Amino acid sequence: MRRLICLAAAVCLSAAACKKSSPPEPPIQGVTAVKTDAPLGEQAVVTASRGEVELIHDGSVSVAKVGDRLGVKDALRTTAGEADLAVEGIKVRLHESSRIEVRQVQKKSMLALVRGSIESEVDPTGKLDIHVEDSDAVAHSEGGHFFLTADGKGVVSVASVTGTVHLTGGGATVDVGKGQVSRVLALNHTPSMPAAALRRVLLSVQWPNQKETNKPTVPIAGRVEPGSRVFVQGQPVTVEAGGTFKADVPLKQGKQKIAVMTVDALGRRKQVESTVKRDDSLPDAKVKKKLWQWR
Repeated sequence: MRRLICLAAAVCLSAAACKKSSPPEPPIQGVTAVKTDAPLGEQAVVTASRGEVELIHDGSVSVAKVGDRLGVKDALRTTAGEADLAVEGIKVRLHESSRIEVRQVQKKSMLALVRGSIESEVDPTGKLDIHVEDSDAVAHSEGGHFFLTADGKGVVSVASVTGTVHLTGGGATVDVGKGQVSRVLALNHTPSMPAAALRRVLLSVQWPNQKETNKPTVPIAGRVEPGSRVFVQGQPVTVEAGGTFKADVPLKQGKQKIAVMTVDALGRRKQVESTVKRDDSLPDAKVKKKLWQWR
């Protein structure tokens, strides 16, 4: 019995050591492959669809479904939802309030035009080129896991989780390595030198001073790392080039939580909350005039 136990322990330790020495590439979370009888050929397939996702084909718009195929000039568009698109060797996740249009697609190769935010995983045999809408920025990957976010105002962020992403803009190219971030700013259109991502997700929120109000909305403001996405009560909020944001949050009667969440360039999330009470019976606050304002 002792020999059997020792032998089992040795096998377990050996397996653990092998597993530790060659860790697998981290997959895009939640992606489920769709098995199809026919080869994809020059098409991409929708492998997952959650929330409000639309398929645009020949000018017509329909609800996207798992198994839908996209050829050249076909597109996926999300509002409050996400979708996964796959070609052999390539997986792309389209995040909320984003759009991806297929421009070229072959076996293990795809070129697409993107607006908003995507996450992609490319195996060493695949090749993916992402062109950013209303920008000359291009992200090229031949193996690895990376994020790209374009705010629609000329700011593009690319972050690599594994592998290297070649980011081009304004005639310059940089190599974004594992754990690094580079940005293309609207001012000079060239990518910044890749730098290590912040160790912690940045989310600073300026909450209202009053915790009780009779107003139908309450203003908040804050700051995140440039290129991050921000959601207030689950709804996307515009983030300025410098990383600042602001929003007027609708209130209902009674006490309620206000949740602010950010997703940074590496897909890491952070959420903070505060409680505010709306009470229409409260009197309007009156501000006394300063002495020199009286006439």
